[in-house]
Amino acid sequence: MKKKKTWVYAGLVTTAAVGLVLTGCAKEEKTAAPTDGAAPAARGKVSVTVYDRAKIPAEEGNFEKNRWTDYMNKNGPVDLQFVPIPRDKTADKINVLFASGSAPDIIVDYNAPDRSAWYESKQLLPLNDYIDKYSTVYKQQLEKYPVLKKLGTRADGKLYDIGAVRQGDINWMLWVRTDWLKKLNLEVPKTSEDMLKVAKAFVEQDPDGNGKKDTYGLALGGYLNWKVADYMFGVPFNTNYQDQNNAFSVSWKNMQAATAYKKQMFDMGLIDKDFLTDQNGDKAKRDFINGKLGFYMTQRSEAQAVFESLRKNDPNAQVIPIALPSTPNGQFSPAINTPFTMAGVVNVKAKDPKAVIQYIDFLNTEKTVKTLRWGIEGEHYKPNANGCPVPTDAAKNTQERSWNADYSILVSEESMMKCDPVLDLLDVNNATQMDYKKVVEAARKIYLNPSNPMPGSVIDLSLPSLPSELNTILSSVNFDDELKKSVVTGNYSADSVITNIQDTWKKAGGDKVDEFYNNWYKQNKTNAVSIKDVYDLLVEQQKQAGK
Repeated sequence: MKKKKTWVYAGLVTTAAVGLVLTGCAKEEKTAAPTDGAAPAARGKVSVTVYDRAKIPAEEGNFEKNRWTDYMNKNGPVDLQFVPIPRDKTADKINVLFASGSAPDIIVDYNAPDRSAWYESKQLLPLNDYIDKYSTVYKQQLEKYPVLKKLGTRADGKLYDIGAVRQGDINWMLWVRTDWLKKLNLEVPKTSEDMLKVAKAFVEQDPDGNGKKDTYGLALGGYLNWKVADYMFGVPFNTNYQDQNNAFSVSWKNMQAATAYKKQMFDMGLIDKDFLTDQNGDKAKRDFINGKLGFYMTQRSEAQAVFESLRKNDPNAQVIPIALPSTPNGQFSPAINTPFTMAGVVNVKAKDPKAVIQYIDFLNTEKTVKTLRWGIEGEHYKPNANGCPVPTDAAKNTQERSWNADYSILVSEESMMKCDPVLDLLDVNNATQMDYKKVVEAARKIYLNPSNPMPGSVIDLSLPSLPSELNTILSSVNFDDELKKSVVTGNYSADSVITNIQDTWKKAGGDKVDEFYNNWYKQNKTNAVSIKDVYDLLVEQQKQAGK
């Protein structure tokens, strides 16, 4: 079930809760006592989920209570109860809470299908009236950035999802060992065929110079490296559906081409043939860090650590990000962090909707945003000439800040646009980090270019939630295992696997899902948030930030 959801909505990213997380000891700011003798207004109470990634140091408490939950309770307008939810079991845990009638008031979850399922089962509260009545800050954001309202509005015309404006940035980077290229007198590959040739040389011509044939050119282990060929051949990021001759349909031809390419990689011996056992990509990462892999797709959230580990093992290692090689289907870029996100919904049984809105407004005030993201001024950072944070103590920040990003998923970063959440944190006196800075700057020029955008037509956040009957069909079919089976099976061609998958899809009733999405697209094509919209907002943000 989860795998099928991944096939249709396989998300970016994601990603999206990565970035600058500077936090620290909260200084209490007490609310002034009323001067007219009136009793202070009673504080509302709100419960809210927080991803539990099991990364908080024991000395800092837990995800229910720590320096940052204390800060929000002391300085915010409502009393907060945080409910930790395991990141890898979000939907399962929250569904149990809904079933028992104990789901929190605010549910924070990046996964669009999860939120859509809760909407379909009528477990979410429409927010229009409460925002109009009680909000100032978030209401202004909806007016300034209509895309948030567009994305948060469901099929019944009411607003359910809470969004935030983000600093759009790179997310995935395809790296190549340029010292290997130089040693073997090779050039950066421009096409998919070039890439196979370079990878073959990496396997056969001993680029690490140890006299052994123990290096790989490419990788398929883990989600990131498995998806490289998909994106090269134009398979959309967040949904396999895209505009094809004015019809919104599954990109079967692109999937076939990508699968055939992966099969070439396997048959030519360019990858670790045991990649199926490397489900989370840890083996591919180790191979790259240990100097055994020439091309590697990394995510920005861990890219610096991977880069520094590689350099620690081999101080002479050199890497650059490269554009995804062009294919007969065109040239595209890997996933980026979009300049907005949708991640919050409210339980229909929330007892105090006013307090919920007060909390959302508090989160999005400039002081709260900067405190949760940067920490306490003077303790964790000092502002530079541009007003951007310069960390004061790396060890202190690691101990007290490095784990708190999930408390600020619902905050907009408008007040931070002139600061760089990646490069501002780098140590100018550290040569390795300055080399990493060049990698990031080069990647931005390559991947944030509207000329080579992410593949696809509209972002998954624009897609409507499926009716329960169609969602059941969608959840009943899993394609990933069959595609991987084709890659490792000699006589199972890419054409054959796509034919078999199409047959399975139709037998399950997939034509009904196709019809639903196509009809929706015909009616909403001009209103949906397109890939072009993403890049237009990116360009505008860069202008505003003076970049």
